[in-house]
Amino acid sequence: MPNEEFVELFLIGDGSVPETTGKAGTMKKLRCLYELLAALPSQLQPHVSSPEDNTFLQDIFGERSLHSLIKIHEQLQLYEESKPVPVLDSAAALAHELSKELERKSANGEIKELLQLLAKPHVKSLLSVHDTIAQKSYDPELPPLPEDIDNDEDSVKIIRLVKNKEPLGATIMRDDHTGAILVARIMRGGAADRSGLIHVGDELKEVNGIPVDDKKPEEIIRILAQSQGAITFKLVPAVKEEAPSKEPKVFMKALFDYEPKQDKAIPCKEAGLAFKMGDILQVMSQDDATWWQAKHEGEDNPRAGLIPSKQFQERRFALKRPVATLPLQKTPSRRP
Repeated sequence: MPNEEFVELFLIGDGSVPETTGKAGTMKKLRCLYELLAALPSQLQPHVSSPEDNTFLQDIFGERSLHSLIKIHEQLQLYEESKPVPVLDSAAALAHELSKELERKSANGEIKELLQLLAKPHVKSLLSVHDTIAQKSYDPELPPLPEDIDNDEDSVKIIRLVKNKEPLGATIMRDDHTGAILVARIMRGGAADRSGLIHVGDELKEVNGIPVDDKKPEEIIRILAQSQGAITFKLVPAVKEEAPSKEPKVFMKALFDYEPKQDKAIPCKEAGLAFKMGDILQVMSQDDATWWQAKHEGEDNPRAGLIPSKQFQERRFALKRPVATLPLQKTPSRRP
């Protein structure tokens, strides 16, 4: 059985606001955006599994830089609506030419002061922003589609993730036949499962623009561990299958102690769930005949962990039992 590597990341979603037109519509849209930002933490709170996650969301949506970006967006929207005509759309170039011209003049006090002002980073940035807005070159530029696109080429999806204390709840492994790095397992109740964007069988192609075709799973985990902030995954989606029917709730009482770190058979020790004899476990998934997914009954944490299935554990116990031997009995021999 191939080993699986546990990916520890957390997915961040985004929201949208209704589309409106006109100046009044622009202001209404911006008000909706502000209201959405203010309401999101409380709206998401029932779906948050831990106080750390709630604090994380509060920090994200209360970030000053995010609110500053929204204010910039607001001013650009109003600029688009008013349609002003700039006197000059290349103020930065004019200031640069003026500086070179003044350097050739006799240096009096006023010229020196003007040169110092034009050389200040804040003034240069201001003029650069002026030109960007005047030329309306602030929209993102998407690269053109390649002309030699193959219609049969696999589609890809780009997922942007942000590191957090909560594991993503997914494992990866290398396919022995194709050599591809695949998503081996999605843990029920984890961030990947709740997002609905990552699926078993998805092929990992790149991490932060680094191709992973020639890398081992442990090398990819190392890249992820060293990455900071946002991380981008490029994936080839797996072939879609019919959604499985919702499984009924199954509870089991543990009849033995289990420690995944001491189990040599488990495909991913980090994804295992430890338990003691007498613990009540809720089985979340029995899709794998050998390794079920379960969590401790009554725990607030929705994430499941791997436990040996009933059939697999019974086989292991059977192999450990000593074989009973019966004493040989002598049978009397009859002579004719």
